[in-house]
Amino acid sequence: MTGDDFSTQTRGHRQGQGVGRLVCLGVTLAGLVLGSPATPAQVLQPQVRNAFLADPLTDVPRDPLLPSPPVSRSLSPLEELALTQALDQLLITVTELGLAGDTQAARTLWMREIRLRRLLGVRAELVAMARAAPTLQDWNATQELQLLSARLITLVAETHLPLDQLQGVAVTYAALGNLEAALSLRHTLAETARDQAAYSAQLEQIANLHEAGFQFPEAAKVYQELVAISANQGVTSNQVRFLQAQIKNLAQAQDPAGALESQQQLLQLYLKDSTSWPQVPGLQYAMANNQVLLGDLDTASRQYQIAYTNAIGSQQFSLAAAALGRLVRLYEGLGRWTDVDYLYDQLLRVHQTTSNAYGLMDTFDQLGQLYEKQRNPEAALLAYRQGLALARRLDHRQTYFETQIKRLTETKMP
Repeated sequence: MTGDDFSTQTRGHRQGQGVGRLVCLGVTLAGLVLGSPATPAQVLQPQVRNAFLADPLTDVPRDPLLPSPPVSRSLSPLEELALTQALDQLLITVTELGLAGDTQAARTLWMREIRLRRLLGVRAELVAMARAAPTLQDWNATQELQLLSARLITLVAETHLPLDQLQGVAVTYAALGNLEAALSLRHTLAETARDQAAYSAQLEQIANLHEAGFQFPEAAKVYQELVAISANQGVTSNQVRFLQAQIKNLAQAQDPAGALESQQQLLQLYLKDSTSWPQVPGLQYAMANNQVLLGDLDTASRQYQIAYTNAIGSQQFSLAAAALGRLVRLYEGLGRWTDVDYLYDQLLRVHQTTSNAYGLMDTFDQLGQLYEKQRNPEAALLAYRQGLALARRLDHRQTYFETQIKRLTETKMP
């Protein structure tokens, strides 16, 4: 499904269209999942895949847990009970093997257990696969994960599953590492959602899957749709949450322009709610960072100053120091040395206010390096000596400061 198709679909749902088509879900889903060009099952050797997908009742030799001699009928209730108890015992053995570190034997036994659960009905088989998937993922059991994914794709294509089971299938696909199949199913569930709430829930799952697959631009696009839906519904809390998620994904996608646009929307929401004001300085700081990335240094400078002022006002001193640090680097690059000196003085004051000895020590180090660049060895020596006093108190970086002091004392600055 393309981004344009998805946006169009979303607009249709906002207008109350595209719901209540569950009658064709099985057909649509089969086409989406089986039509995927690179499902994990395709890398399996055919003989391995076919053996796992085959009906356990046709195996030769027959599994010893099945009734013998074979009968040409479904298992009776008593036979199903006996098989269930035997498979439950098998699971205990799987757990013991896993705890003992024999994961290869555990994997073999577990796949046997899951395959035989097939004879107890679809629900029992789905529960077995869902139970195994996370651990098999932890064990990097690639072939087993591919086999289960292949069986799940076949099961979904051949069976008309109710909605609650399809929801579980989507979760299992993701746990098996088959994000493409999980996304296809989630898209179908979104398209056939009964109401706006169910539709939005599927969108959020789709965004989570894109994020898990490092598809950050795609995740951000879905979150943008969720922001729009929340805004139309007037649910500010969801709008804030989805904007935050969108910003995070845009940052991962290295899209500072997009992130900045969403940050501006989020800032307006924060400013309307007094309980959100503590979030404002951090957001303004992040906005300034994006403005630097976009080359808008004047705006970034003003934004850092605002972030610093608001951080001080809300006693977020670490954030205030970070904003000053970014301003220092910005002004150093511009050669605004008078401003740099002033900012270092402010930075020292912030660290003194919070008794941040490590911050003071590092700031004196930075000052020493700055004064050296400005050909001012006396001021550099003083800064390094102040840094050394703190380093000795902290028992940290003494050698570094002693070396700097010795170098400046013994070597005449050019």
